Amino acid sequence: MADDTTPLPRRRQLRERTRKLYTDDFTYGDEEIEGKRTFQLDEKIECERYDLKHFAGLFREMTGPELNLAYLQKYGLSIPLLFRDCAGLGIRVPSSNFSVNDVRTCVGSKRVLEVMDVDTQKNEEMTMKDWQKYYEEPEKERLLNVISLEFSHTKLENYVQSPTIVRQIDWVDTVWPRHLIEAQTESTNILGDMMYPKVKLYCLMSVKGCYTDYHVDFGGTSVWYHILRGRKIFWLIPPTEKNLAAYQEWVLSGKQSDVFFGDMVDRCGRICLNAGMTLFIPTGWIHAVYTPDDSLVFGGNFLHSFGIEKQLKVAQVEEHTKVPQKFRYPFFTEMLWYVLERYVHVLLGRSHLDIAENQRQHIVTPPQTHQHLTPFELHGLKSIVMYLHSLPSTKKNVPELIRDPVALIHDVRGLVEQHRHDNPDAAVTGRPILPAPPPLTIAERERLRLPKKYYPKIPKSEVKSSVPRRRRTRCKRCEACTRQDCGECVYCQDMVKFGGSGRAKQTCMTRQCLRPMLPVTAACKICQLDGWGQQPAPLMGKPIPGTPSNLMECSICYDIVHPECVGVDVQKMVVSDDVPNSWECPGCLQSGRNVDHRSRQAKTRTRKVSVSSAASSAPTTDSERAMTPSKRPRPEPAETWNDREPAEGDQRTALRSQLAAQLTGSTNKSLKRPHVVVRPVQLPLIQRTDNNGQSLAYDRTVLLSVFKYLNPKDLASVAVVCRTWARYSIDPSLWRRMDLTRAHLAASHLTGIVRRQPENLCLDWTNVTKRQLAWLLCRLSQLRYLSLQGCAWAGVCALRTCTCPPLIKLDLSYVSGLNDSSLRELLSPPTDSRPGLIDKTSRLKHLKHLLLAGCDITDVALRYIAQHLPYLENLDLSSCGRITDAGVAQIATPPAMAVTNLVSLNLSECRLLTENTLDHLTSCKALKRLDLRHTTQVSTQSVIKFAARSIHNLHVTDVKLVEEKKTKGQGKST
Repeated sequence: MADDTTPLPRRRQLRERTRKLYTDDFTYGDEEIEGKRTFQLDEKIECERYDLKHFAGLFREMTGPELNLAYLQKYGLSIPLLFRDCAGLGIRVPSSNFSVNDVRTCVGSKRVLEVMDVDTQKNEEMTMKDWQKYYEEPEKERLLNVISLEFSHTKLENYVQSPTIVRQIDWVDTVWPRHLIEAQTESTNILGDMMYPKVKLYCLMSVKGCYTDYHVDFGGTSVWYHILRGRKIFWLIPPTEKNLAAYQEWVLSGKQSDVFFGDMVDRCGRICLNAGMTLFIPTGWIHAVYTPDDSLVFGGNFLHSFGIEKQLKVAQVEEHTKVPQKFRYPFFTEMLWYVLERYVHVLLGRSHLDIAENQRQHIVTPPQTHQHLTPFELHGLKSIVMYLHSLPSTKKNVPELIRDPVALIHDVRGLVEQHRHDNPDAAVTGRPILPAPPPLTIAERERLRLPKKYYPKIPKSEVKSSVPRRRRTRCKRCEACTRQDCGECVYCQDMVKFGGSGRAKQTCMTRQCLRPMLPVTAACKICQLDGWGQQPAPLMGKPIPGTPSNLMECSICYDIVHPECVGVDVQKMVVSDDVPNSWECPGCLQSGRNVDHRSRQAKTRTRKVSVSSAASSAPTTDSERAMTPSKRPRPEPAETWNDREPAEGDQRTALRSQLAAQLTGSTNKSLKRPHVVVRPVQLPLIQRTDNNGQSLAYDRTVLLSVFKYLNPKDLASVAVVCRTWARYSIDPSLWRRMDLTRAHLAASHLTGIVRRQPENLCLDWTNVTKRQLAWLLCRLSQLRYLSLQGCAWAGVCALRTCTCPPLIKLDLSYVSGLNDSSLRELLSPPTDSRPGLIDKTSRLKHLKHLLLAGCDITDVALRYIAQHLPYLENLDLSSCGRITDAGVAQIATPPAMAVTNLVSLNLSECRLLTENTLDHLTSCKALKRLDLRHTTQVSTQSVIKFAARSIHNLHVTDVKLVEEKKTKGQGKST
C-alpha cells in the first residue's frame, strides 16, 4: 500500500499496477462469439419452402375420439397428430388464466430449474423464484428457456393429466414395477433419487423469441404438447434412414449454429400451434421449436410398443453422438428388460420378477384363446432381444428383480415363435395387450409405499404452545379453489365407494388450495389478538377484513404470533414465498430446528459442482448396474444452514457455532484457518434505487438510455468503470453503425467489431485484407450495410464466400482493381460450401443499393448486374467513363428486373452516353432520380422532355439545365 510518505512517482506506478481496466475483453468469451447463430431465423419462419402445402402427409389433423387404441393397433404412431381442441382426449390441464406464478406456488420457489440460454443452447441453473422474476420482467438482457421442468410428485401434478391413450400405452404405467413407482418421494429429477423413469409430465415456460434447435427427444420417446398460453412454431422432419444419418452428421460436425438443419433435408414442414391445441410427435421425428409469444405448455414423454424399432434406432444415434447420460431416457435398458418380462407374464402366465406377493404389480390371467400381436409389437420384441444381445456385458443393466435373464430371453423367443403367424387385422381389438393396473386405493398405497426418510422431530418438551395449530382455510381465488371435483382421483373414488358417509371426506386432489390462508379467527400466541389487532370473534356476523392479516405461522412449530410481539422488525423478516403468512420463527432459527427442513438444498448444491456428477454417481460394476433404484444405497440426508440474517447478535453467534460443528462433523479433513481476512468493499451510503430497491447505477435500461448520447470516445471511458458498465457499453443497440475510415486495422479492431455486432460497417480507405474481411463476414450475421470505398480488390474479393451475410447496401466506389471480371466473380455463386447449404445462387442477390463510382467497368459489368441483382433499387455508376448507351440498355430492357425496381440511377461523368440513354430509361417506370451531370452528349431539351414524360415528378440533375435556369433568373432580375 502507498501512503502519504511514498514518493509521487512511486505512488503513480502503484496506482497503474493495481488499477483494473474493465474493457470489453471481459464481456464475451470466444465460445460466446462462435455460438451465435449465423443463419437468419426470421427467414426460416416466413420461408415458403417449409409451408405444409408443399408436403402432403407430413401430419394428420384429428379429433379426440378418433385417437384410440384401435387406431394405434392398425396404423401405429408414425406421423404427427394435431388436435384443434382437447375434447375427447381425456386430457386435464388448468384454465387459461393459470400463470407462471401458479407454477411456482405448486413446485416451490426453491425448486432448481435447468434453464437453456437460447443464443448458446447451453444449460444453466436457476431457482423457480428467480425464473418467475425473469419471466415477468419486461426488459430481458438475454433469452432463457425452460423445457425440462418435470413436476411429478408436486402439487402441479393434481391439475395436469396426460391424454387417455398415453396412460394406456406408456411403459411407465404398464410395465415398470408398481411398488417402485409408489416408492418415489422426491419431486426433482436427480438420478440418484429416481425410482422410475420420471419423464411423464413436463411444464415448458418460454419467453418471446426463444428457439430450440433441431433435436430428437431422448430415447426415441414420443411426446404430447398442449399449448395452454401463447404460440409455438414447429419444424418437423420425418425420421427416415437418410434424415437420421444426416442428423447424426450435423450433430457431430459442430456447425449447428451455422447451418439450419431443415435446409439439409428434402422434407421439412412448418406448423404453428395456438393456445388450446394439442400435438403428438411420434418416435424419432426431428423437430425444432420457436416461440413467437410468451407461452406456457404442458406435455410429457413416453415409450410404447408401437414404435420399438425407431426407439432403439434413436438410442443407437444417441450412443454414436455421445449424448451425456444426464440427457438420455433414465433406465432405458432396464425398461427393455421389464417390457420383455411383462409380455411373457401376460401372454404365457410366467413371471420372472423376484418380488413379494404383496408388492406384485398386477397379476394377470393368461388369455384362454390365442391373442394376436400387431406387427409393431412382434417386430419390436425381436428388435429388443437383438439390441440387448448387442450390448456389452457392462451395459446390459439387468435389473436385480429379474431372477434369470437367460430364461426370460428363452421365453421371449418361444413367445415370438408362437405369434409369428399372427393376423394383423385380428390384432386390432381396441383392447391393450399390456393392461394398466387399476388405480390404487388409499389402503393399498399405505401398504405398498416404502418407508420415508427419517427426519428427527422436535421433542414435545421443547415445544409448548398455548394455542393449538389452526387448520388453514381456502383462499377461494386460486386455480384449485375454482375447479370442480375431478371424479377420478382416489379421494373422489373413495367418496363414491362409501356413498359420502362412513368416513371423513378428503379434498379432491385437483381442488387442494394452492395458497391456503390462516382463518380470520386465528389469534397471536402472545397478545391473544387477531391479525387486525382485535379480539378474535366467531366469523358469523363479522365482516371479512379487506386487508391481509399480519399474523405469521411458523412452518416448524406452528406457533402463530405477531412479528412485533417477538421483537422482529417487519421490514427485515424473511417470509415464505409459497405459503402466505408463513415463516420460521426466531425460536426455531436460534435452536437450529430449521436444519432438518433444508436437506434438499444441500444435495442439489453438491450435484451442481460438476456436470459429470450424475455420471460419477452411477454404478460402475455389473452387479451395481443390475440393482434396481429401490435396492441401491440411498445417501443420508445432508444438513445445511439456512443462510439468513438473524434478528439479534446472540442468534448469529449460535448459528455460526452450529455451522462449524456441522462442517467438522461431516468431513475427515483438517480445517485450516485463513491467514488473511477478506472483507467486502463498503458500498456508498447513498444510492439511488428504483421501486424494487435495485441500484439505478446498474440498471441496464437506465444506463443504455444514457449511453446512447455518448460518442465512441466517451463510451470507451465508461467501459473502464466496472464490468457491468463495460458489458453495457458494447451493447449492439449503441453500435448500429461503426465508422473506421482510414484506420489501420489490427486484431483488436476486428475483435471489437465482432463483439459490437453492427448493422452498418464503414471500412473506407482501410488496409483490410482478404483474410480479415472473411473473418469478419462469417461472424457478423446482422450486418446489412457495408462500405469498402478505396480498398484494394485483393481484400474485397473475400465477399465471394458462402458465409457472407445478406447485405442490402454495398459501396465499392473507387476500389482499385475492380473490373468486369472482378464484378462477375463477386456476383457469381460462391465457390466454397458448407453443410446444409442448398441455395447455390449469389450471396449478394439481396442487394438494393450498389455503388460502383470510379471503377474500371464497362457495359459487360452491367449485364452481370442485370442478371444477378433482381432487387436493385439504387445504382451509382458515376465516373465510370467506359459506360455507353448499350450498357444502360442492359439494365433498362426486359427481362431485367431493374425495369420495375430501379428508383435511383447516377450516371454523372459518363461522357460516352448520348440521348439514346434517355430512350432506354423510358421503360423504367419506378425511376425517381436520375443524375446526368457532366454528360456532354445529352442536350438540355432532351432532358426536359424526358422529365415531362415521367409520372413521378422526376428530378433530373444536369449542369447545362442548371446553368440555363440561372441565366434566365439573372435576366429577369436585371
